[in-house]
Amino acid sequence: MSVLIAIFMLIIGLVVLIAGADILVRGSAQLARVMGLSPFAIGVTVVAFGTSAPELFASIGAAIQNVPDLAVGNVVGSNIANILLILGVGGMMVPIGVHRRVRLIELPILLAITIAASILMVDHQITRFEGGLLALGLLGYVLFIIKAHRVDIEHEGDEVVTHPKRVWIDILLILGGIIGLGLGAKALVYGASELALLVGVPAGVVGTTVVAFGTSLPELAATIRAAISKDSEMAVGNVVGSNIFNLLSVLGITSLIHPLTMPNSMDIHIWIMLGVSLAFVLIMQLRPVIGRVLGILFVLTYIFYVVVSLIFPELV
Repeated sequence: MSVLIAIFMLIIGLVVLIAGADILVRGSAQLARVMGLSPFAIGVTVVAFGTSAPELFASIGAAIQNVPDLAVGNVVGSNIANILLILGVGGMMVPIGVHRRVRLIELPILLAITIAASILMVDHQITRFEGGLLALGLLGYVLFIIKAHRVDIEHEGDEVVTHPKRVWIDILLILGGIIGLGLGAKALVYGASELALLVGVPAGVVGTTVVAFGTSLPELAATIRAAISKDSEMAVGNVVGSNIFNLLSVLGITSLIHPLTMPNSMDIHIWIMLGVSLAFVLIMQLRPVIGRVLGILFVLTYIFYVVVSLIFPELV
């Protein structure tokens, strides 16, 4: 593949990603009101799963092609990018507030799942049995969120009855957005990976940086769209849900299809993911708003991580 073709794939992928994210968030926001779910609940379920689809397909493909460090690196790098880059950029645009319930319940759940997944990777492998446990954890999490965030819609009954076609339109928008995100991410990751490989970057580093960045673009586009709409609950829910889905569904489903193994060099990236998640949860307990200053700090930290990983891969 030539450099021009790779760049072309990057541009096309980015355009399709942004369009798909816009359609997905619009449909999800409407569906939230019809179903009686809070914007956060939709963010951590429908939107999070849709925007995590690229990570899922990328990791499954890497595992099947016997590049397990790329599959694991994709998940680990995406979770790092979601917190530092996605929320950082969102906070630089519009202050993102984190609801008290999210700080006390959802964020600790995210941290607990991150710790549990990290423990499973201590022996540098994820077996089918462990993958099954992660997948069951995903099912339990989704059921918990739907139950915990269901709101009273007694006064909205007439709207649901008098506009039955609205539900189908919303579902079509969501499906169309998910398809666009998947296709766009595939094109972007393909072009980005080819560019990275041309300069001899190791597969593990490609996974935690280039591929992770590419597959995190749906979250970035969806979060920017939610931030512009001043829907901070969906913006935060998208990131929290996406990170949980990455660990439970992407690692779980991928390892069910093909058990994962990883080199010792992946340890440092797992520790960084764990450290970033812990720092994020602690910061939100002390200051539950991601403003411009904190957003800039997040983004600069992410840039530093990527630059060091690409230029000095032996250090990480």
